[in-house]
Amino acid sequence: MAFFDIPKDEDIAPEARQWLDELRRLRGVDTLPTSWTAYARSPRILKARVTAEDNLFRQASAFSWEARMIAFMLVAHARRCEGCFGSSRLQLTSLGFDEPALDGFCANPTGLPLPDRERLFVKYVLQLATDPAQLQPKDFREMEAQGLSRENVQEMIGFAAFAVFNTIFVTATSAALRDD
Repeated sequence: MAFFDIPKDEDIAPEARQWLDELRRLRGVDTLPTSWTAYARSPRILKARVTAEDNLFRQASAFSWEARMIAFMLVAHARRCEGCFGSSRLQLTSLGFDEPALDGFCANPTGLPLPDRERLFVKYVLQLATDPAQLQPKDFREMEAQGLSRENVQEMIGFAAFAVFNTIFVTATSAALRDD
């Protein structure tokens, strides 16, 4: 038996319903993944997740949607989050990337078909999300020397933090929803 369950519609607290509805609106979808609906009894967690997604992922950005989705896919791949990896690939195929190209991005993230600035975004987001302890003060000066503003670097840090945050929720919740 699974540890988590999906609450029945009548068991969803009004505040939780509000946050699930807000997420549907933000994403422009009718149905949400079970990694979200499993939290329908926890409005404060839904509020935190929806707010983070809105502010760190969906809001206007200095970086293209394509670069952000590629970065998200590579973080999901590195962190072995199947749900995040699959959803990001779905988004990227809807943008015109084919499966072999996406496999190539995973195999060689330095050879992305993006402008230099966008490739830097992906490179540093992946580094921030997978091994932030390796960062040194000189790395930030290097980012600045490559044309990234301090605000750009802060956006990359926020994006990487969101990607890691999301992979934890999706991976752990998926495990808790599986039968023993």
